[in-house]
Amino acid sequence: MKKPVIDISECVLCDICVELCPDVFIKNQAGYIEVAECFSEYIENHLNKNGYSSLNTDDSKKRALIKYIEEDVNDIIKSCRGDCISWGEKTETENI
Repeated sequence: MKKPVIDISECVLCDICVELCPDVFIKNQAGYIEVAECFSEYIENHLNKNGYSSLNTDDSKKRALIKYIEEDVNDIIKSCRGDCISWGEKTETENI
C-alpha cells in the first residue's frame, strides 16, 4: 500500500498538511511534521465506517474509497509549501 513520505529537510513547517488531514499528518514532540504511524489504521477505520471489513477484501467500492483517501493526500501534496510530501511504498520489512 502507498504511504505518504515527508522529506523533513525540505519541510518549511507550514502545518497545512496537519490542518487539512490531522489523522495522517502530525507534528511530533520535536516540532517536525511526520506521517502518523497509524496511516494503515486510518484507512482501515474509513473502510470499517463504510462497511468494509479489511484492506484484504478485494472489492471495487473498497478500492474506490482508498483512491478517494489517496486523492485527499494528493491535494495536500499539491498544497505543500515546502514541496516535501510524496508517495512511498510500505515494505514488508518496515515494521521489523
